[in-house]
Amino acid sequence: MGLFHWLNKGPQSEETPSPAASDADKAPRASGSVVVPLPLSAPRPRQTTETPDAGGLDFASAIRVHRAWKVRLQKYISNESLERLDAARLCRDDQCDLGIWINGSGAVQFGHLPSFGGLKVAHGQFHLAAGRIVQLHDDRHTEEAAQMLRHGDYSRHSIKVMGLLSSLYIEVSDALHGDAS
Repeated sequence: MGLFHWLNKGPQSEETPSPAASDADKAPRASGSVVVPLPLSAPRPRQTTETPDAGGLDFASAIRVHRAWKVRLQKYISNESLERLDAARLCRDDQCDLGIWINGSGAVQFGHLPSFGGLKVAHGQFHLAAGRIVQLHDDRHTEEAAQMLRHGDYSRHSIKVMGLLSSLYIEVSDALHGDAS
């Protein structure tokens, strides 16, 4: 399956919520939308032959989760969400599946690859920007939070994380399976 095909493909299986996930980690789902796990530490989906898992990370799921955060934050700042986000916890880039992988086995196995360092930095900046949006809204600066979400640091870092995940997936696949080009 090609890179862009799996990026746009929906989840391969239903997610089973983790018993450890708190109520604040559960996001309401819009009808007709793709079901995407949104907890900071999302449970891993069951693997299929089409899951782009390379080097211990489901890259497509990581991209979908990061893409879905924009909707999650938009609902939060427009008071359409029942969840309570904690800005301090959200600022931590080592609590989600991607951050755990980046700071653990990913660094050990693939820290030498060209995209890895950039992903580590962009992922940390993404979390800081997301936490800042939540903090701004909680401090009643919702318009500033909305601007940051649409056109500020958050958007820039979010796009960068998704692009670097795509690049790193190719680099990791090449490292694991040999460069087939």
